[in-house]
Amino acid sequence: MNWFEVLLYQPSVAHSVLLLSFVIAVGLILSHLHIKNISFGVTWILFVGILVGQLGLQLDSEISHFAKEFGLILFIYSIGIEVGPGFFQSFKKGGVLLNLLALAIVLLGCGIMVLILRLTGENPASMIGVLYGAVTNTPGLGAAQQTFSDINAGAANPLYAQGYAVAYPLAVVGIILSITFLKTFFRVDKAAEDSLFEANADRNGANLQRQNEQRTAAQSAPQAVDNKPHLFFIFLGIALGVVLGMVPLTIPGIPVPIRLGLAGGPLIVSILISHFGPRIHIPTHTTKSANLMIREIGISLFMAAVGIGAGQGFIQTILGGGYMWVVYGFIITVVPCLVVGLIARYCCHLSYYTIAGLISGAHTDPPALAYSNSLCSDQQASIAYSTVYPLTMFMRVLLAQVLVIIL
Repeated sequence: MNWFEVLLYQPSVAHSVLLLSFVIAVGLILSHLHIKNISFGVTWILFVGILVGQLGLQLDSEISHFAKEFGLILFIYSIGIEVGPGFFQSFKKGGVLLNLLALAIVLLGCGIMVLILRLTGENPASMIGVLYGAVTNTPGLGAAQQTFSDINAGAANPLYAQGYAVAYPLAVVGIILSITFLKTFFRVDKAAEDSLFEANADRNGANLQRQNEQRTAAQSAPQAVDNKPHLFFIFLGIALGVVLGMVPLTIPGIPVPIRLGLAGGPLIVSILISHFGPRIHIPTHTTKSANLMIREIGISLFMAAVGIGAGQGFIQTILGGGYMWVVYGFIITVVPCLVVGLIARYCCHLSYYTIAGLISGAHTDPPALAYSNSLCSDQQASIAYSTVYPLTMFMRVLLAQVLVIIL
């Protein structure tokens, strides 16, 4: 066996770095593809990883586990840094209504998944993966996998990632189709929607967003000249988040203690640090470019490691009945969007553009937000998206762990 075959097939640090880098590079190239303004973004890394794994190339198990978990931590932490400044503010005034509606989408999706699970007898791991693919929420997938690993002495289950990968593509389309259907059903008129938005400014979150922008600008102003990322507080926050994530929490009715895990712990700490840091003069500021770099590196490592691990036997799983996961995922995606969309319109009198942003934020789905923004000339969709995003992300991560433990 020559040196290249050794590098390609024998597990080692060099082999793992080569495999991860190749999968990430190819996935990022494909992420620029758009089909009618719809892009799967970095999820292409997952698909490329699955293909590589199906071809028989695998990572060293320890390196794979580290890349997946550390990538998830970096990704989650960067999200917390971004949403933290407005997290608590999002529960005031109109934010309460928008967050309750988003929470209804989250819980309804979980309920439909459990119902399908009971009716079909599918494997719980695959259905939890389908759920998080159907709601396009990668941190929830990571939280579910990490919780399963904790409960089962470090073991991994590829069904989570396989279910996610099967459900994800149609989910992106399904969210946008739901928003489009509601536009037709409501017979949207731009002028009428603008009037409705202004008439119910608090409910639609407009005043809340203005307060958030003023508050964030005021917090950031003293640090405007500081363009360096404060790595000390980033890694201190990650360390504290890992400690917090490992603390066992006993909840009545749940047979084993629940942990926030390597997803939930860093998320909470990053939210708290970014929210309260400027108030107590702690230099926690991270530039947008630095935060984006951390996030992209984290999600790329996570997607590549998960994809390669899930690729082994992927096609066999689909041919063995996994094709039905596409149908289940589409139901989980569309039904909550339509039900809550109708409630938001006819019971809460929200504008269509607010509803579109609400649905996008409840699924933490940037492609859907981009589509929603293309429908309106101002920031109505973005206001709703940014208002519900923090709580939705937190609940997705927390519920993933609860579902794994219960099911």
